[in-house]
Amino acid sequence: MSKCVLVHGAFRGSWAWDRVVHELSSRGVTAVAVDLRGGEPSMSEWIDDVLCAVDPGDVVVGHSMGGVVARAASRWPQVSRVVLIAAPVIGSGQRAVDVSGPPPASLPPRTTNIPATPVSEANGFDASLAAWGNERLSPTPFGPRLDVVEVDDQVPLSIAFCSHTPEIFPSVTSRRRFDAEGRGYETIECHHAAPLLAPAAVADFIARAVSQDRT
Repeated sequence: MSKCVLVHGAFRGSWAWDRVVHELSSRGVTAVAVDLRGGEPSMSEWIDDVLCAVDPGDVVVGHSMGGVVARAASRWPQVSRVVLIAAPVIGSGQRAVDVSGPPPASLPPRTTNIPATPVSEANGFDASLAAWGNERLSPTPFGPRLDVVEVDDQVPLSIAFCSHTPEIFPSVTSRRRFDAEGRGYETIECHHAAPLLAPAAVADFIARAVSQDRT
């Protein structure tokens, strides 16, 4: 039976999906979360990190910037569906920085590691969860955001945006584009870090997407 391969967003690791994995298991869906390598990786190396966990027929799920990696992985035939949660929606020939809102005056060097910003109640976390998460946050490499990706538009795509994602986040740029184009998506009533803050709602969305491939 196929499974879900979960790809974390910036500053996080596979631990960010712990609650979702538990919720999916209770819904009869098998899931594994991967860790994207640090250092100075390329986007292709991040895709390799994902594909190492993918078997034929699997669904790849990406949260936030992990959604760019998940979408890029759609080019490989073993991926049956891509699920994006609060993620920028990238197309062939684009880079992550191309779908991240108005471009800044200058971009940092490729070798830059962006430091993590601690989370707090302002991001929807209670004190206990914020402390737990802040202990685990790590810098994220900037380099993969500069790599052009190719995607397979024939692979089914399920998309949910979060209702309380800050306006400056890349996924909001994609949500506005979808609204302007009249394209459909689901909404998860939550701050941006939905896998941590609303794991049941995220698992429900993923399970619905997976069920489409089983029917």
